[in-house]
Amino acid sequence: MLITLLIAAVGFVSWLLLSSPSEPVYQGKPLSHWCEQFVNTLSKPDNQSQEQAGIAIRTIGTNAIPTLLVMLQAQDSKSKLMLIQLAQKQHFFHIKWTTAEFRHQEAEMGFLILSSDGKSAIPALLEIYNERHSDPNDAIRYTAENILGSMGPAAADAVPRFVQATTHTNVYIRWSAILTLGAIHAKPELTLPALARSLRDPVDYVRRDAASALGEFGTNANSAVPVLIKSLADPSSAVRGKAASALKKIDPEAAAKAGVK
Repeated sequence: MLITLLIAAVGFVSWLLLSSPSEPVYQGKPLSHWCEQFVNTLSKPDNQSQEQAGIAIRTIGTNAIPTLLVMLQAQDSKSKLMLIQLAQKQHFFHIKWTTAEFRHQEAEMGFLILSSDGKSAIPALLEIYNERHSDPNDAIRYTAENILGSMGPAAADAVPRFVQATTHTNVYIRWSAILTLGAIHAKPELTLPALARSLRDPVDYVRRDAASALGEFGTNANSAVPVLIKSLADPSSAVRGKAASALKKIDPEAAAKAGVK
């Protein structure tokens, strides 16, 4: 019975390989190989391997985006999980399994390396975010946010969606939206009012990171100076500290007049 199940596992792996869409290639190796190599260097530092993988992904460039999006949405079926458990209990065959969670890591690293060059994926990333928006603990939703934030101002088209999320009833969704808006730091006409409003949030770490996000806009955030000055009297020392730092970035003169050293 064990042998039969192992044969089934081999057949399943072969089917996965044959049915998987083709990937872009660099130096004869597919994109997933380079993403895996880069992820592996995070736990076992290897600067040469990391640099090599980074060069490969950047060279593949925007051709990597369709594959990275597929990887980001990978899911493990019940049959795959069962076969993984089975494979771990035997030592006759060595079958290398890649879990969906690891695929998500690969996709995230691939997009982080592409940075703003991956901006054509913004609509798809927002769709992923919207599909998973109701679950504040969804790891893929958070990964999509992190990828968008890594693009900086190139992800300006995503700003309206995250501005909307700053008023969500769930604190974690509000908080992660504020972090993403600070990372993107674009469309100040939309973002600054939302961040200024978040300085009145009942949760201190939301207020803290709203102040920090305002600081990312530098002198473009002059309209937020009055609310940041009010935040210098916030009950939380962390909020007061971030408000002071933001003021110094935005308007050093106003910060000095408010007693910020």
